Order: sequence, then C-alpha cells, then structure tokens
Amino acid sequence: MASIFVRESWRQHVALLALAGALLVLAACGSTKVDAVDTPPRPAKLVTVQSANSQTSGSFPAVVRSVRTTDLAFQVGGQIIEWNAIDGARFSRGDVIARIEPTSYRAAVSQAEAQYLNANSEYERAQRLIEQDAISKSVVESRLAQRQVAKAALDTAQKNLSDTVLRAPFSGGVGVTYVEQFQNVGPQQPVLVLQSRAVEAVVNVPASFVLVSNQRRFFNIFVELDAAPGRQFPAVFREARGQADSSTQTFEAHFSFTPPSELLVLTGMTATLFYEGEPIEESEGPNGVEVPLAAIMSEGGKRFVWVAKGLDKVLERREITIEDGVGETLRAITGLKAGETIVAAGGNYFREGDTVRPWGE
Repeated sequence: MASIFVRESWRQHVALLALAGALLVLAACGSTKVDAVDTPPRPAKLVTVQSANSQTSGSFPAVVRSVRTTDLAFQVGGQIIEWNAIDGARFSRGDVIARIEPTSYRAAVSQAEAQYLNANSEYERAQRLIEQDAISKSVVESRLAQRQVAKAALDTAQKNLSDTVLRAPFSGGVGVTYVEQFQNVGPQQPVLVLQSRAVEAVVNVPASFVLVSNQRRFFNIFVELDAAPGRQFPAVFREARGQADSSTQTFEAHFSFTPPSELLVLTGMTATLFYEGEPIEESEGPNGVEVPLAAIMSEGGKRFVWVAKGLDKVLERREITIEDGVGETLRAITGLKAGETIVAAGGNYFREGDTVRPWGE
C-alpha cells in the first residue's frame, strides 16, 4: 500500500511540473512583443487658415490693353496718295495719317461755290426789287430757299474735301493696318486701328470676389509686367463690366497705369495685378476663417476638415459650420481658428491619426 501511494504521489508531482512548464511557455509566448512598423509621414497639401475679415493680399493675371482703341476710316472714297500709317507709328492728336486723291472733291467745291454765288446774287437782286414793289414776296422767298440749298451743297462739298485727309482723333499708335498706299478705299471702310498711349491692365474677377468687394477697401494696387519682373507700376481702378462672361463666368475689370517713358508697353503684353485689402468695418457677428472649398469634406450631413496638430502634424478630424456662399473659398463660422493648419485637398485619402508633411518636402 505504501509503495502504491508513493508511485501515485510521484505521478501527480510530474503532472504538476509538466503543467507548470506549459504555463511558463504560454506566458513566455504571450509576453513576446512585435516591434511596431513606423509609418513615414504622408505628403499633403497644407494651408494655414486666416481670419475671413483680416487684411489680405492677392493677385490676378492680367493682359495689357490700350485705354482707347478705335478703327479709323475715311468718310469719302478714293485712292490713297499719302500713307504715314506704318505699324507701330505714333501720332499726336491732329497729325495727318493719310490722304486720298482730292481732285474730284476740289472740283465739287468749285462748282458748289459758283452755284452759291449765283443763288446769293439772285436773292440780293430780289431784295432790291421788292423794296420797289417790282416783284412779289413769293419770288423773294423762292430766291432765299435757292440760296439756302446752294449753301448746304457748298458746305457738303467742303466737308467732303476736308475728309480726304485722315487725322488722328487722339494721341496714340498704329496697332493694325488694313490697306496700303495707292489702294482704292470706300467710304467708312476701316483702314487702320489706332490705340491710345494710355494703357490699362484687364483682369477677370470671379463672382465670389465681386460678391464681397463692396465690403472691403483695396489699396497698394500695382501692375508688374511679365517682361519686366520686379518693376511695379501703381494702378487705379477704371471700370468693370456688369455682366459675367458667358464662358468663364467671370467679370472683366480694368485698371489704368502709366509705365515709364523708356518702356514701350503695347497691347497684348501679359502682366500680374497685385492688391491688398481690408474690411471697411468690422462685422458684429462671428468673422470665421476662410477655408478652401477643396478642403471641406462631407459625411452624414456634417462637414469637416483635417487639422494638422503639433510639430508632428498628426491629423485630427474637426467638424465645422460653413456660411452660405459660393466661390473657391468659404467662410467657416465655427470649428476653426485663424492660424491653424489644415489639409487643403485630397481629404478622402487620409484617416484620423495619420501624420503628414507639406507636399514637396
């Protein structure tokens, strides 16, 4: 009996040792740690949001045009005998640009003068006769009408003769010519384009900018020509169209500027219009911040953006409230503060907790 009891006790002891060993092995396996794989920051287009009503600056691409551009034409027809309109030529107001053959028009003036002199003489004779009761009053009135007709014909002939000379109606340069010397032209046929020396920068402004333009004061407006980088020419708003372009849905605005005399600035040159702006008066309501339209995400009827937090730029989902409006940027009334950095585009490719770096680094 004693031996049986000893064997049984030994077996239980061995079983306990085996169980303890298994538990130790399991514990050791459970305590094994897998080293985490570091995920490098993903590139993202980042932007720092600014207060919607703070001072801002911006620019628009521009095209240079002459303030005044007009087609010039002779009022009468004939052969061009003098032609000074070389492309690029400059004229002052009143300078002769071209002439057409005046011989037939001079003859018409001479004929009209003779007819007028004769009609005037007949009228004066009738005046003397009526004082003597030698003719009736109706004859005098008829002679007066004949004189007036002859005077009108003389004025027309003299006007036609003066129209054989084409003069510059304002100071400017020749942009395009349509005819050449010795060519026959008809009345009202355009012969050249005259462009004023004064120039302007023409920009296309989006509707979102126009919508709030009366709430802001613009200053430090200047033009920089692409052909003369670094040189800034002060500009002044001149006019704007009240109807949007049918294809671009933008509004055309004109800003006049005066380039220095040593630079020849011509129509068609490209430039950039720079400006600064500030609110005319502070709004009593929440100002909010300007958020790019591409940065705003929607899910379940809510809108949010990805905010890059801290030096590591860890993404945090932030719900925002957007003010009604249109344009490339919208005003976030709640959820964001000026100075915070957000992902400006491609938000669908990020998740909460992702780390990002500025695109291009």
